[in-house]
Amino acid sequence: MKRIQKLLILLCIVLSSCENESFEPLVEKIDANSELYANLKDVAEIRSENSEVVCLTFIYPFNVYLYNDNGEITQSQIINENREFVSLLGQIGDEGAIGLSYPISGTTNDGNTININSNLELKEAIEACIEDQIISYCNDLLEQDCVWKIESLDNNDLYNTSYLKFYDDGTGVFYHNGNSFRTSWISLYIEEQLHININLEGDSSITEDWNFDWIATIVDENTILINNEFQGFEIKKNCDIENNCDYVEFRECQSDDEDEAQFVFDTYVECIISYREASEIRALELTFYETIDDAEQQINPLPTSGYNNITNPQIIFVVTKNVITEVSEITRIVLFEELCNENE
Repeated sequence: MKRIQKLLILLCIVLSSCENESFEPLVEKIDANSELYANLKDVAEIRSENSEVVCLTFIYPFNVYLYNDNGEITQSQIINENREFVSLLGQIGDEGAIGLSYPISGTTNDGNTININSNLELKEAIEACIEDQIISYCNDLLEQDCVWKIESLDNNDLYNTSYLKFYDDGTGVFYHNGNSFRTSWISLYIEEQLHININLEGDSSITEDWNFDWIATIVDENTILINNEFQGFEIKKNCDIENNCDYVEFRECQSDDEDEAQFVFDTYVECIISYREASEIRALELTFYETIDDAEQQINPLPTSGYNNITNPQIIFVVTKNVITEVSEITRIVLFEELCNENE
């Protein structure tokens, strides 16, 4: 009986000792006034109901440790879901801190699971996530069904009547003085800076001016600044522009069984010549060609009653000829095949 009493006394002493000792698990501290804490809060923050899931989602539950003013861990809190994490992060004062016991896990927006083992790895994962979100936001802006009007930031007015159009498949069109250039583009991050890489097809002074990795700054949802070491431009979204001599695009719905659409050029003639002088219109004759060489030689004209595109978008060449003066002019128009809703 005495042996049992001694064991109970010893057990009570051990338990009492454990209660009085400071709680020091192996954790890494994150100060509330640090960049990592701010980024962590941003990624964990609840988005609006209509927003997409953030690109890094933590796998719950995990422990978060809280510090007192002396930099000592005083308690831990089990976090079970995103709202709890956001609420806790919002309660920590500027001089406070939390601690995370690694490893913790997360899932990326492509469904992959990642293990995070330190503050450094957490910082890298969050920064990659934020970059991913900015790229996604930039793409969403550019891919809207609008054109982007160009204005120079360097008193170079050569392109101040030009436009850029971006499509969601990484292609686009650059419109300049009645001419159109097929374009490819991609947004990416290089050395913590958003870039938009633009490439116009062909060889000309225009392509030399535009084929760059542009440093991009999103001012707001309607304005983006692009710069390189030679020049800078502001591009502003315009969703209401009508076809004119600088911007002519025709859209048709994709055919049911083909990855193409049918374009009836006869129905486009009135629009194409609408910017001409009224006295001149009756004397105009329009023919359509797939290549600039065919247009210059006026050979192999395309049928005007129905033509199926071969690329998307596709630039074709229109010869506008005055049958009285015999003067011809070549312009470019863009054909764009789009998916249409069944109910439309």
